Amino acid sequence: MKTNATARTAGRMISLCLASAALATACAPPPPSADGGADARPVTDAAQPEGGASDGGLGPGFTTPFDPGITAAGNTPNTINVTVSSEGLGQEGFDYTAMPAMDQIVIVDGWELRFESILTTLSNVRLNQPGTMPADPSMIGAAVAQDPRSFAIDAKKMGSFAGAGGGSETAIPLFAFRQGAGGAALDPMVRYAFSFDIASATGDATNVNLSPEQFNDYREMIAKRWTLLLTGTATYRGRAAMAGTPSADYPTSVRFRYGFSAPASYINCNNPDNGGEGSPGVAPRATGPARAQITLHMDHLFWLRLNVEDPPPHFDLFAARATPGAMGMPALSTLDDLMGVAPTNLVDRMMRPIPDRGDQTTGYTPMGPRLVAETNGASGLDDMRSFVAFSTRSFAHFNADGLCFVRPNGPITF
Repeated sequence: MKTNATARTAGRMISLCLASAALATACAPPPPSADGGADARPVTDAAQPEGGASDGGLGPGFTTPFDPGITAAGNTPNTINVTVSSEGLGQEGFDYTAMPAMDQIVIVDGWELRFESILTTLSNVRLNQPGTMPADPSMIGAAVAQDPRSFAIDAKKMGSFAGAGGGSETAIPLFAFRQGAGGAALDPMVRYAFSFDIASATGDATNVNLSPEQFNDYREMIAKRWTLLLTGTATYRGRAAMAGTPSADYPTSVRFRYGFSAPASYINCNNPDNGGEGSPGVAPRATGPARAQITLHMDHLFWLRLNVEDPPPHFDLFAARATPGAMGMPALSTLDDLMGVAPTNLVDRMMRPIPDRGDQTTGYTPMGPRLVAETNGASGLDDMRSFVAFSTRSFAHFNADGLCFVRPNGPITF
């Protein structure tokens, strides 16, 4: 858990629209902005892919090596470098300690977690003129530049750019915005609204960094129209469970595979590089490229409170429902294990209440004798499978911690 609640703002309610429309496209697009007109043509430094899927759902160019056209050493002024990162938590995983540092996120019920892959599809990255209604972050101005490509990415992998969060974090380069509509230069005096989509997997996507061994996973994502597929392993590092308690029956090693679809647009993102909260947009710099990092916060998947700031992550819910492994192999956890489990009644595979073991971590206040999930006004959540997908839908940010207005583009499906 993070014991300093002000250290990161990622958990706050990021969209009134999202809070009221859990699973469907209930959030209608806003009316056309008074500030802008028609979409601009894509103006980037990268070539567009040829369409047409062939290889079992993958396009003919899926095996073509990806060239973002930018390097960390580049210093082209008045450009905006677009990158993506899953932060240290995605790239290196969650360590566990019973006494976390002030700004350290740990899974409070004792689990260490390592991702093997974080597969997702980013699309429609775009710049707009800033809006004139700060009270409504969804209202932005005229389209300036857009790259309509879909990018198939394993965000777990390291990139060649320094990450916005500092430390050992890296970022994967995608492309650079170099000019606006009609070839006009980007204006360093303007903070352009930055937006992007997380979309269903498609065979026409540009393969950024998936290896051939990952192609079958991406084919499954295409077939099921998933927007996200996470794989990895969780290992219990906390206190030994007391004999005779439900926790004593839980596995201590769990392989996980979580796939679902939760398409959304992330609009007019706030930018910490501008010096504080409530400062959206990215301005080109006359001295070199500006940073535009799409940042994925992987702790959202393990939150048990919606629409609140930075709740502590848990994993016992997943372990308690996991399918036991055979012959000493790790258990397997999928989102299907959470089907039918009500947020108000979290139970293990034997239908026993799941105890809250978070009290083994300093700074954590237990929910009570049993684990509970709090929807806090979010509606339309049928079970914990939907709860987890809804929580994860808010995981995309800008330049580390910048919040975006989130507009669902389709229902959550599995």
